[in-house]
Amino acid sequence: GKFDFKKIAEAELIVMSPGISSFKFPEFRKLKQPGSEVISEIELAFRFFRGKLIAVTGTNGKSTTASLVHHLFKVAGKKSYLLGNIGTPFISEAENIKADEYAVVEVSCFQLEEIKSFKPDYVILTNISRDHLDRYPSMESYMETRKNIFRNITSQDKVIFNFDDPLTQKHFSRLSAEENYRFSRKSKVSRGAFLSENNFIFRNHGRDMVFANSSYLQIPGAHNIENALSASLPLLLEGIDTSLIKKGLKTFRGLKHRMEFVSRFGGVDFINDSKATNVDSVLRAVESFNSAQGQIVIIMGGKDKAGDFSLLKPALNDNIKLVLLGEAAALIESCLSATVNLKRVKTMAEAVRVSFDRAKPAGLVILSPGCASFDMFKSFEHRGDVFKAEVMKLKEKQNG
Repeated sequence: GKFDFKKIAEAELIVMSPGISSFKFPEFRKLKQPGSEVISEIELAFRFFRGKLIAVTGTNGKSTTASLVHHLFKVAGKKSYLLGNIGTPFISEAENIKADEYAVVEVSCFQLEEIKSFKPDYVILTNISRDHLDRYPSMESYMETRKNIFRNITSQDKVIFNFDDPLTQKHFSRLSAEENYRFSRKSKVSRGAFLSENNFIFRNHGRDMVFANSSYLQIPGAHNIENALSASLPLLLEGIDTSLIKKGLKTFRGLKHRMEFVSRFGGVDFINDSKATNVDSVLRAVESFNSAQGQIVIIMGGKDKAGDFSLLKPALNDNIKLVLLGEAAALIESCLSATVNLKRVKTMAEAVRVSFDRAKPAGLVILSPGCASFDMFKSFEHRGDVFKAEVMKLKEKQNG
């Protein structure tokens, strides 16, 4: 619909929905006049908040990491609220949270566009990759928006960032104050958490402590080792007993539509990774299963978000085939047809059937679209549910 900017301008406080972009509606920038304040929902919520705030942001892995932090606190017997972009708005619970309770808030870049005093006790930055360029005019403006989360950070606050991620290293490692903590599955970081011979190591003040093992995780993929390392750090820094952290890691089952096992039949495993809405998340899925035996068939496509699909080329070996669906199918085909065996289809049912045939006799089918869902589906959840339903229909047919 249309906005009545003359009417809106009369307000003293204007709270922007994350779905409204001042890049797309520059009229909102003109509203920032003396006597009129424009803020985001998380900024408004923070003004009523008195507890301990863990903000989880980044391009990929936010929901899983935030959910895991919340789960770990609950297992440790702490009162924790899971809020933000993952579902329940921060504003819904902010004033109810006590000083000794925790709010784990998933924060999207959209929510960071209009913050003023928002200041987390812990910031977890999962990773940064090319995304949302259908909203932002450039990668630089996307990065600058992400940096807003550090605006009010002091030496009393703790920033936890991905040491393995090149863009995070380049743009974010020096932004915060003294309390920088890193997590890595490739390097022994100077301070933070890292993976060493399958052990999770916490290094702080020059001392190392083994606090868990990668074998504890019930969620697949190397990226979930990163998520577990980062999610554990706030608890370690809060002094939570490591036995409780171990218990939490062992009992976390992951989220729907994120590397979710669906079924196995005819020698083929089906994985629902519908939340993979950008190229980097597809790369992480490929990385997770590249050592698997047999064919790997990836169902890709949807509504393009100005993604650079050429970044997939180095990861697409002879073991991998693509099945393409949706608006972006032609774009992906033009980019990758010389690199990988691919086929375009029109429906999810056809995508599942063709992928199954290509993965036999012993392989893997992953729905990892690398695109938004809104060309054919209501949401990534709807897309994942349709995929799972079609898999189960095919299974029933195969079993007679």
